[in-house]
Amino acid sequence: MRLRDRISLAIGGLALLSSVLVIGGALRWTQALVAGLVGLALVTQIGSRRRLDHLSPLTLLIGLAIVLTAVQLLPLPAGLLDALNARGNELRNDGAALSGTAPWRSVSMDPASTLRALAFFVTLLGVAVLGLRIASSERGRYLVLAGVAVSCGLAAAVTGVHTLLNMDLLYGVYAPQHATPPLLGPLLNANHLGGLMAIGAVIAVGLVFYHRQTAQVRVLWIVIAVSCSATALASQSRGAALALGLGIATTIALMVTSRVGAPSDGRARHSRALINEVPITIVIAFGLAVAVFTSAGKVADQLDNTSLVELNQPLSKYAAWRSSFTLVEESPWLGIGRGALEPTFTRIHEPSAYVTFSHLENEYIQAVVEWGVPGALALGLVLAWCIVVAVRRWRDGPLAAAAIGATAAILFQSSVDFGIELLGLAVPLVLVATTLLGGRLRESRGVAVRVARGGLALAVVGAAALLLAPATRGIQEDHDLLTSAKDSKNNTVDDILPVIERHPLDYLAYGEAAAVMARTGDPRAARFLNHALQLHPTHPGLHRLAARMLISDGRRSQGAVEYGLALRGTLAPKAMVLEIVTLLPEVNLAASAIPIDAVNPAQILRTLDELKRNDIAEHWLQRVVLGPQHDVTVIDQLYALAMKLHDLPVAEQAARRRLVESHTNASRIMLARAMFRREEFDQVLKDLADVPKWKGRLDEQADAWFLMCDAHIEKRAWDPALECLHKLDGSGIIAPARRSDVVKRLTIVNDARTTEAKQKAIEEMERALRSPAKSP
Repeated sequence: MRLRDRISLAIGGLALLSSVLVIGGALRWTQALVAGLVGLALVTQIGSRRRLDHLSPLTLLIGLAIVLTAVQLLPLPAGLLDALNARGNELRNDGAALSGTAPWRSVSMDPASTLRALAFFVTLLGVAVLGLRIASSERGRYLVLAGVAVSCGLAAAVTGVHTLLNMDLLYGVYAPQHATPPLLGPLLNANHLGGLMAIGAVIAVGLVFYHRQTAQVRVLWIVIAVSCSATALASQSRGAALALGLGIATTIALMVTSRVGAPSDGRARHSRALINEVPITIVIAFGLAVAVFTSAGKVADQLDNTSLVELNQPLSKYAAWRSSFTLVEESPWLGIGRGALEPTFTRIHEPSAYVTFSHLENEYIQAVVEWGVPGALALGLVLAWCIVVAVRRWRDGPLAAAAIGATAAILFQSSVDFGIELLGLAVPLVLVATTLLGGRLRESRGVAVRVARGGLALAVVGAAALLLAPATRGIQEDHDLLTSAKDSKNNTVDDILPVIERHPLDYLAYGEAAAVMARTGDPRAARFLNHALQLHPTHPGLHRLAARMLISDGRRSQGAVEYGLALRGTLAPKAMVLEIVTLLPEVNLAASAIPIDAVNPAQILRTLDELKRNDIAEHWLQRVVLGPQHDVTVIDQLYALAMKLHDLPVAEQAARRRLVESHTNASRIMLARAMFRREEFDQVLKDLADVPKWKGRLDEQADAWFLMCDAHIEKRAWDPALECLHKLDGSGIIAPARRSDVVKRLTIVNDARTTEAKQKAIEEMERALRSPAKSP
């Protein structure tokens, strides 16, 4: 290997390590770092005369992604933009006219994100070219796969150290910005970390069986295979667990079939292979078994709990997939722009009120949405070519088997995740693919090859510089800037306008501008807020702001409607309920501001109880019970609250509604209790006359009997009461703990009868004394 190649290999290895270990290449500066290292490695190869003897389908695949993404950034006439995406272009034009900005008028609905995606693909093309040059020989392919496996092993070690030390900061410095992952590692998303670990484990398993290496190196691969497998399973990612199993199974199957189908080189050599490989296989199997036993518990539980019900859950990724086809219908030819999903998706996916989808968690569907149908089909055809070329190398031994297994694992996981959107997974995957999709190098004296190589190096370095510029600032970065606790109250409209220009369909920028204008009395606030609601119709914060603005203008009933829309999209309603009670203290108005289909009714009731506003709770529950859909639990809550407030007509109404919805003994008892409290004792006796024939729970039968007996007691019908109590006592349905209740009632009845008899005797004596004596 020449000095130039060694330098290029070293810099490329540093780029690989940086992409994996430096926050997985998730941030712009980390992507710029990787791109800069790749560009530097390409610079060292400009003077080389050697080139690939044929075009690799891998470079064609990445090159096609670059072309499709670049086309989405071309400025186009307004008429053509309307023809390609009428609704998206209309919203962009309306926002530009409202804010006085001049967003880039192209196919992409988020040019900043698309420009960042372009830099991403240019970087990957540089990685592919470097990898293909190194992987042109068997030794080079081994070095590429070994580099990927070592990087994955280091990531597993970093994750293990963080877990053992119970660290909350990555490397003790970087804090996860939005949520602490269940397993803290270089890739902060547990699914992405699990996918990377699946790649490392599969490649390490294949490298163990590569014969041109020392025993000590084989031990290293065994350690990496076990540690990566354990980390993948501990990540609790179902997709990663299935990808790991698929990858290892594919690798082992390919190695076995290639060995069986290969011509024999002699009995002695075959025996030596068995002597070497059988113990290794046993060690690997034992290590993987230990990894599964120690780490697979939680992910196994998740797999057990996976069911088809999840397909219909509104917050699931499957619901997002269905909604995404609305964007395909709006822009089928060139898509919405690579990376532009998040700001465009909130408009057409109602559950965006609860969860934000930055990606669809399915690379294949996302390709159709963001690049359009023709572009996705073209990429699919080239990807199919790549797969065909890769599969043809299945007989090439452990290296090819490992590469095919790892690629198969990620191709599968990409159907349920978006890991390859990060350099931390994309760079290792591209390098693995270069070992399958490359060829030999040949001498070339032409200048064109060097010019092309220099142009690519310049493009990659330019991508690194571009990633450091504000023009590629992502939507999440701008959101964090606008909503940070330190700076959000000091925002001005001038601070927000550049964000609107970078992300013309971003609801949050318009919403923040409306909030600033409302604080300063700017009359444009309502128009900005209305436009934000067009971009995100279900966002609770926008509706909450609308409610405040309407109430401050004296339109209280309209404000109540907006509060209802805000609560419908709120999972933690306590603060908003407190605000409603404060700004709308009237019972009927406050109750109307709480929607009957609120997501968390239990917390709403608890909050109203803490605020001592059960009157509002009762009115709201009445609306819920009288609504089109009836939940027995809610009816029970209304009944209990009405009984607590001694609102007996409402309690009877709730009990009768429950009896209609659920004609059970429990419902009949609830109605009887309400009627008893209303002193309708004859009705209670009529409704419960068939208690002796009841079947089912004994405690419910006992409750009904007691109500009947108590009704007789309240009517002072002592003989029927005694008869009722004796029948109850002899029925065998009374639990020992409730035996005293029967005795207590019997005592009351007997005492009352005795008192009544004495009183009657006294009254008869008094009448006898008052009556005149008769003459004999």
